[in-house]
Amino acid sequence: MKKPANYPFHTIWSGALNLGDTPGVFQDSSFVGLLLQIPISITFLPEDEEFVELMLVTDEVEIFNQKVHYVYFDWIVGSALSKPIGQIDDIDIVPDLPEFHLLKIETKNLQLGNHTITIVVNTEVPQGLKDDFVLRRIDASNHIGARIGF
Repeated sequence: MKKPANYPFHTIWSGALNLGDTPGVFQDSSFVGLLLQIPISITFLPEDEEFVELMLVTDEVEIFNQKVHYVYFDWIVGSALSKPIGQIDDIDIVPDLPEFHLLKIETKNLQLGNHTITIVVNTEVPQGLKDDFVLRRIDASNHIGARIGF
Protein backbone atom coordinates (compact mmCIF):
# COMPACT_ATOMS: atom_id res chain seq x y z
CA MET A 1 0.00 0.00 0.00
CA LYS A 2 1.43 3.34 -1.07
CA LYS A 3 2.15 6.07 1.48
CA PRO A 4 -0.10 9.13 1.20
CA ALA A 5 1.33 12.56 0.29
CA ASN A 6 2.61 14.58 3.28
CA TYR A 7 2.84 11.45 5.41
CA PRO A 8 4.77 12.40 8.60
CA PHE A 9 6.05 8.87 9.34
CA HIS A 10 9.02 6.71 8.38
CA THR A 11 9.01 2.92 8.03
CA ILE A 12 10.70 0.91 10.80
CA TRP A 13 9.48 -2.54 9.71
CA SER A 14 7.86 -4.12 6.66
CA GLY A 15 6.90 -7.70 5.92
CA ALA A 16 3.80 -9.89 6.05
CA LEU A 17 2.45 -11.41 9.29
CA ASN A 18 -0.95 -13.14 9.30
CA LEU A 19 -2.89 -12.58 12.53
CA GLY A 20 -6.06 -14.50 13.30
CA ASP A 21 -7.31 -18.04 13.83
CA THR A 22 -6.93 -19.55 10.36
CA PRO A 23 -3.43 -20.54 9.18
CA GLY A 24 -2.81 -20.47 5.44
CA VAL A 25 -5.44 -17.88 4.54
CA PHE A 26 -2.76 -15.56 3.15
CA GLN A 27 -0.11 -17.42 1.18
CA ASP A 28 2.33 -14.48 1.18
CA SER A 29 2.60 -14.17 4.97
CA SER A 30 3.75 -16.05 8.05
CA PHE A 31 0.99 -17.12 10.41
CA VAL A 32 1.46 -15.80 13.98
CA GLY A 33 -1.91 -16.55 15.60
CA LEU A 34 -4.08 -14.50 17.95
CA LEU A 35 -1.38 -12.49 19.70
CA LEU A 36 1.74 -10.77 18.39
CA GLN A 37 4.29 -9.03 20.61
CA ILE A 38 6.82 -6.88 18.76
CA PRO A 39 10.01 -5.58 20.42
CA ILE A 40 10.68 -1.91 19.75
CA SER A 41 13.52 0.33 20.85
CA ILE A 42 12.95 4.07 21.38
CA THR A 43 16.21 5.98 20.83
CA PHE A 44 15.06 9.60 21.09
CA LEU A 45 11.87 11.50 21.93
CA PRO A 46 10.54 14.89 20.92
CA GLU A 47 10.50 17.69 23.45
CA ASP A 48 7.15 19.14 24.51
CA GLU A 49 5.00 16.54 22.69
CA GLU A 50 2.16 14.89 24.59
CA PHE A 51 2.23 11.73 22.44
CA VAL A 52 4.52 9.83 20.10
CA GLU A 53 2.79 8.07 17.25
CA LEU A 54 3.18 4.80 15.41
CA MET A 55 1.17 3.70 12.39
CA LEU A 56 0.29 0.09 11.63
CA VAL A 57 -0.49 -0.70 7.99
CA THR A 58 -2.56 -3.81 7.33
CA ASP A 59 -4.45 -5.70 4.62
CA GLU A 60 -7.82 -7.46 4.73
CA VAL A 61 -9.11 -6.16 8.10
CA GLU A 62 -12.80 -6.93 8.53
CA ILE A 63 -14.60 -6.04 11.76
CA PHE A 64 -17.74 -7.89 12.86
CA ASN A 65 -20.20 -6.36 15.38
CA GLN A 66 -17.74 -3.56 16.28
CA LYS A 67 -15.27 -6.13 17.70
CA VAL A 68 -11.93 -4.40 17.03
CA HIS A 69 -8.43 -5.76 17.65
CA TYR A 70 -6.65 -3.79 20.40
CA VAL A 71 -2.98 -2.80 20.56
CA TYR A 72 -1.09 -2.40 23.86
CA PHE A 73 2.25 -0.87 24.84
CA ASP A 74 4.61 -2.61 27.28
CA TRP A 75 2.13 -5.33 28.23
CA ILE A 76 3.72 -8.09 30.30
CA VAL A 77 2.49 -11.63 29.63
CA GLY A 78 0.43 -12.88 32.56
CA SER A 79 -0.65 -9.43 33.72
CA ALA A 80 -3.99 -7.75 33.13
CA LEU A 81 -4.31 -5.82 29.87
CA SER A 82 -3.85 -2.08 30.31
CA LYS A 83 -5.50 0.75 28.41
CA PRO A 84 -4.95 0.19 24.67
CA ILE A 85 -2.83 2.67 22.69
CA GLY A 86 -4.89 2.04 19.56
CA GLN A 87 -6.94 -0.43 17.64
CA ILE A 88 -7.07 -2.24 14.35
CA ASP A 89 -10.43 -1.71 12.68
CA ASP A 90 -11.89 -0.78 9.31
CA ILE A 91 -12.30 2.97 9.93
CA ASP A 92 -10.56 5.46 7.60
CA ILE A 93 -8.18 7.67 9.61
CA VAL A 94 -6.33 8.55 6.41
CA PRO A 95 -8.92 9.46 3.76
CA ASP A 96 -9.63 6.53 1.42
CA LEU A 97 -7.05 4.35 3.20
CA PRO A 98 -8.85 2.14 5.77
CA GLU A 99 -5.81 -0.02 6.44
CA PHE A 100 -3.86 2.64 8.40
CA HIS A 101 -4.17 2.38 12.22
CA LEU A 102 -2.78 5.13 14.47
CA LEU A 103 -1.20 4.26 17.83
CA LYS A 104 -0.64 7.05 20.37
CA ILE A 105 1.80 6.57 23.26
CA GLU A 106 1.92 9.13 26.06
CA THR A 107 5.39 10.64 26.42
CA LYS A 108 5.14 11.87 30.03
CA ASN A 109 6.42 8.58 31.51
CA LEU A 110 8.03 7.11 28.40
CA GLN A 111 11.66 6.13 28.80
CA LEU A 112 14.27 5.63 26.11
CA GLY A 113 15.14 1.99 25.57
CA ASN A 114 13.35 -1.29 25.03
CA HIS A 115 9.57 -1.67 24.88
CA THR A 116 6.94 -3.88 23.27
CA ILE A 117 3.84 -3.40 21.12
CA THR A 118 1.27 -6.17 21.51
CA ILE A 119 -1.57 -6.83 19.06
CA VAL A 120 -4.41 -8.95 20.46
CA VAL A 121 -6.87 -10.40 17.94
CA ASN A 122 -10.43 -10.19 19.22
CA THR A 123 -11.54 -13.70 20.17
CA GLU A 124 -15.22 -12.81 20.61
CA VAL A 125 -15.75 -13.34 16.86
CA PRO A 126 -16.59 -17.00 16.05
CA GLN A 127 -13.73 -19.03 14.56
CA GLY A 128 -13.26 -18.94 10.81
CA LEU A 129 -15.36 -15.79 10.25
CA LYS A 130 -12.76 -14.24 7.94
CA ASP A 131 -11.43 -12.00 10.70
CA ASP A 132 -7.81 -12.80 9.81
CA PHE A 133 -5.66 -9.93 8.54
CA VAL A 134 -2.06 -9.19 7.56
CA LEU A 135 0.29 -6.70 9.24
CA ARG A 136 2.35 -5.20 6.39
CA ARG A 137 4.24 -2.28 7.88
CA ILE A 138 5.03 -0.35 11.05
CA ASP A 139 5.83 3.34 10.69
CA ALA A 140 7.05 5.77 13.36
CA SER A 141 6.45 9.49 13.57
CA ASN A 142 9.25 11.56 12.06
CA HIS A 143 9.68 13.16 15.52
CA ILE A 144 10.92 10.04 17.31
CA GLY A 145 13.76 7.60 17.03
CA ALA A 146 12.40 4.07 16.88
CA ARG A 147 13.47 0.71 15.52
CA ILE A 148 12.18 -2.83 15.72
CA GLY A 149 14.16 -5.08 18.03
CA PHE A 150 16.17 -4.53 21.17
